[in-house]
Amino acid sequence: MEINGSNAIVTGGGTGIGAAIAADLCDSGARVMIAGRREERLLETVEAIRANGGQIHQRRTDVADANECSTLVEAVQHTYGPVDILVNNAGVLCHGKTIEECTADDWDTTMDINLRAAFLLTSAVLPSMRQRQRGFILMVSSNSGTEHFPNQSIYGLSKHGMNDLARYITSEYRQHNVHAAALCPHLTDTEMGLRFNPPVRERVLETKKVAAWARWLITQPDNMDVSKAIELSVMRNPM
Repeated sequence: MEINGSNAIVTGGGTGIGAAIAADLCDSGARVMIAGRREERLLETVEAIRANGGQIHQRRTDVADANECSTLVEAVQHTYGPVDILVNNAGVLCHGKTIEECTADDWDTTMDINLRAAFLLTSAVLPSMRQRQRGFILMVSSNSGTEHFPNQSIYGLSKHGMNDLARYITSEYRQHNVHAAALCPHLTDTEMGLRFNPPVRERVLETKKVAAWARWLITQPDNMDVSKAIELSVMRNPM
């Protein structure tokens, strides 16, 4: 898909990978609406991207709420036009507990923000994408969605679900020229990622590199199937 002139939504766009993808899309000529729960972080990102000439707005949104997701899509349509690109990036981390230690609240919170939100926004943008025969939906997942790490069952399940949602979108909508992909980075230099024990710096991905991969996926030719999850990791320097 051609990014220049496209209209995009990036959830979790105030910080980390979401902010990096929003900046990259704007640099490529897209008009972007970032969404998230922390208004001050959204405004900081908007200010920084506008300073570099990007076309960007923000909207405080609870992406686990169906009505707010619909309102977000309507806001983009009113501000820019129909949504061409959706980046489902909003997420929360749930780790450090065995399955038996996890609670129903852990399940609900993690699944609501990581997987339910991706489903709700996908459902909200698909009708227009189908009618216009144009659209790309990117899931910012995790290597927890391709592996089965101990003490990350709920988080991992939410990411496995995001990966599979990308495959289902492609299966059902490829004839309408709507494409989907799942990007699964390893540990990245974000607030959430660095909550783990202090990592070896050489093994941490940069958000800008993840954003560059996101752009590469979105810009693949329409006859390419990129829906199988792509895992990103840093090679350890043997020296």
